[in-house]
Amino acid sequence: MDVQIQETEKGYEIDVYTDKKIAVVVKGDEERIYLPESSKNNSTYYTENYKGLNPTEFGYKLIHRGQLTEYEVLG
Repeated sequence: MDVQIQETEKGYEIDVYTDKKIAVVVKGDEERIYLPESSKNNSTYYTENYKGLNPTEFGYKLIHRGQLTEYEVLG
């Protein structure tokens, strides 16, 4: 598994290269758990405009809006 993080004008773009089903925990100004968008519960934390992990040909991609101080990939 490989993770690449890049800061963009939209937020932090996190690419996870994997063939496993995963979740991503992001800590910063708040803690968020990102699940695959096909999951029935997209997040363990309520948020109105939730975007989950988007599947890609190499794994998953997400955009985290807000501060990013630490992350963990579960799976």
